[in-house]
Amino acid sequence: MKTVLRWAAPAAGITLLWRYTPPDLPLCGFRWLTGEPCPLCGLTHALFALAKGHFVEALHWHLLSPLAVAMLAALWFSPARMARLWMPCVALFGVYGVCRIVF
Repeated sequence: MKTVLRWAAPAAGITLLWRYTPPDLPLCGFRWLTGEPCPLCGLTHALFALAKGHFVEALHWHLLSPLAVAMLAALWFSPARMARLWMPCVALFGVYGVCRIVF
C-alpha cells in the first residue's frame, strides 16, 4: 500500500500538469517590482511544458527546468541522499538567475 501511494502522488501531479496550462497571472514579486526575471522565472511554464513532453519549449522557458524536475524526483524518492546535493543545485539556480539579469 505504501508503494502505491509513493507512485500515486507524482502520477497525479504529472497528470494535472499535463492536462492544464500554466496560469497567466504575474506570480513573481521580484519581476513585478524590478522588471527583471528572478532565478525561478519561467519555471512554472517550463514544468508544464516538460509534463507534456515539450522539452525544447521547457528549455526556452527555463534552462534548468530538467534539473528542477530531477531535484524534486530525488527528494521524493531518496530525501537523505538529496539533502547533500540541494545546496549546490540551489547555488546553480542563483548563478543562472544572476546571469539572466546581467546578460
